[in-house]
Amino acid sequence: MRPLSLSLRLFGNMYAGELIFILIAVMTLGASLDHLSVSTFFLGAGQVIAGFVWTAFHILIITLQAFIFMVLTIVYLSMAAEHH
Repeated sequence: MRPLSLSLRLFGNMYAGELIFILIAVMTLGASLDHLSVSTFFLGAGQVIAGFVWTAFHILIITLQAFIFMVLTIVYLSMAAEHH
């Protein structure tokens, strides 16, 4: 059961990270295209910067969580094998 719960936690964290990507991508969805204003420009620049920052953060966090998932799975399976 523990590896299953760990995999669900890992999936939930990865899914939440992808939802943040989607939210960053639709940040300028409501901006008016026919009236290009300074605020639209800054919102677009903020979208690009936020996308790059979130990408770097997301790659680091997902790699760390996958490593923790792997180590804990090995520990749990070795604990189960020791008792038998």
